[in-house]
Amino acid sequence: MDLAAAAREIALRHRAEFPDEEERYGDAGLEWCVYDSQWILAWAAADASGFEDLGRQLEWLAGILDARGYPVQRLARNLEIAAHVVAPLRAVLESGAASVQRMPAPAGTAAPQA
Repeated sequence: MDLAAAAREIALRHRAEFPDEEERYGDAGLEWCVYDSQWILAWAAADASGFEDLGRQLEWLAGILDARGYPVQRLARNLEIAAHVVAPLRAVLESGAASVQRMPAPAGTAAPQA
């Protein structure tokens, strides 16, 4: 998955929901949103693999944003947007799993037990 492209889509959708950010933060604000969103996606992937604690990272990020006067509830909305952006990946992965399950086992190998 191209995290940069997904992060940019998240940031663009976020900006569309919060147009006041364009005036307040300008283009730099959009780029920061892309940057933060890319980290959030990476942390989420690492958390899903057991290598990171997304909650801990989000607590840290929320603290930074709050200290800078950014409305932390918008971070929550950003996460909801992120979930919608990457949701199609779930269907693709489930389809891939079904495809592999339909494949015949190679000769001389036993099928693993579920």
